[in-house]
Amino acid sequence: MQLRTLNKNKEAGFLFPAHFTVHAYNSLPSILNFSMKCLITFRNKMKNMKKFLALLSTLLAVFAFSQILVSSLNGVVKFFLSALLLFLSGMALQKLLNIEGEKGLLILKTEKGRKFLDEVARWNLKFWRNLAAFGMVMGFGASSILLFKNIPEKTFKISMLILMLSVLFVLPFVLPTATEIINLPVKLYFTRVATTQSALFETLIYYTVFFSIAIGGFCIAGIISFIGYGLIVLLGVGMKLLSLLGTQMGSATALKGITPGAMPIIPGVNLPFFEGILSLAILLFFHEVSHGVLARVEKIKVKNSGLVLFGFLPIGAFVDPDEEQLQKSSKEKQKNVLVAGSSANFLLSLIFFLLFILYQLIILSNNPPPPSFFKEHVMIYDVVQDYPGYGVLKSGMIIKEWNGVEINSLDDFSKASNMTKENDTVNIVTDAGSFSIKAGKEGKVGVRVFSFTNSTTGNWMKELSSQEGKWWVDFLYNFLGLTFVLNFLVGTVNLLPIPPFDGYRISSLVIKNKGILKALAYTMVFFFVLNLLPWLWQ
Repeated sequence: MQLRTLNKNKEAGFLFPAHFTVHAYNSLPSILNFSMKCLITFRNKMKNMKKFLALLSTLLAVFAFSQILVSSLNGVVKFFLSALLLFLSGMALQKLLNIEGEKGLLILKTEKGRKFLDEVARWNLKFWRNLAAFGMVMGFGASSILLFKNIPEKTFKISMLILMLSVLFVLPFVLPTATEIINLPVKLYFTRVATTQSALFETLIYYTVFFSIAIGGFCIAGIISFIGYGLIVLLGVGMKLLSLLGTQMGSATALKGITPGAMPIIPGVNLPFFEGILSLAILLFFHEVSHGVLARVEKIKVKNSGLVLFGFLPIGAFVDPDEEQLQKSSKEKQKNVLVAGSSANFLLSLIFFLLFILYQLIILSNNPPPPSFFKEHVMIYDVVQDYPGYGVLKSGMIIKEWNGVEINSLDDFSKASNMTKENDTVNIVTDAGSFSIKAGKEGKVGVRVFSFTNSTTGNWMKELSSQEGKWWVDFLYNFLGLTFVLNFLVGTVNLLPIPPFDGYRISSLVIKNKGILKALAYTMVFFFVLNLLPWLWQ
């Protein structure tokens, strides 16, 4: 009889052959190895599945985003729907790909850029320090020589010359280009207030702006702009509240002509989509790389760099210097690092301005528009309550004639309206019909007007792009113009003493009294919010 040794498992009550136990014991590593392979395969499949789902969700989000952009919805509705979509897209990507971030914002970090920053910094130390000095002068004007002790005299003089030339030749193009390419709430390009003293008023404004920027740079221009427009908004709100209280000092239409003084910029919403993404990518890349390069020039460690996305849409870039080491550095080194981003933006703005002008000259010389293409119009943007024109004339009407005088410009309108006396009958011809109105006190009808032209260079570029094989004409026009304008605006706004802008940190290095610094910051935040306030009634 063949004997078999048995193992007895008393707890389980099973009998196993001894050779099976030995075989199982010897096979245990293979079983474990096989199990690990299965787990790794499963994990990889799950990773691939998550990547596939992330790709699918991104494609769906991009499609939905594009549909929102081309829809006929109100601009504000488009903005909020786009923001909601990007928020959901960001949350999905964060869960699926385990990306750092929160509330739809995703942060992609890398340490690979540090070697690149070191190589660029070593290229020419003098150039990078001069670039920082150039940014200080552009941002703070002649006062920079007092605020920053390390500006070389030659660099200061050259930078001041560039600043003055920029005020004369570059600044006049910023607002018209911005309002033409960026979808702002109200088109105000080529506009002037129609008053008898308009020429004197414009001259005073011109010299005030010129000398203000000469002394305080584009930063002081930004501060004056925010505070000035904030006061206009505040006055409008006050007049509206007084009218609600039933006082004679109030005005029910006080808020009608007031548009937002600040707004978010989103490709596809108020920027051309592809041109906007490309322009913002260039802006953000050079802004952040400049911070990193100046940090390495000043021997300050850079921890990492990366991109910030809102959903699938890149909205920012960053270079993360060692904050502890930065704060222990001298104030002059800190200022160099902090101003570097705006310095790069100002330089890029000037370069793209020249390219923008050169491009227009080339296109227009080869494809000149007919003389009839450019024509100025005078449009009513508000009719004052309690004046004869109220309830008769409407906002948006284009004035063609005023008492038999053809109106082709604000000067025409000013001359014709100034000849009107009290109780005169004014015959007004508009694009919506003809009206006869008896003038009120001082010969006023109560209309507020501005001039504009639909026949801008940009519109001519669009018309050329509609021709076969010339799609690129408008694309390049928008790209060059946007890159010029956005770099100028970001370079300026970034130097304002508003947390968390670089300008606030620079101010903290210059202003020793913390109470004054806080008061300045709170004041700027208050007026910044006032500039955003008109969005509530748009």
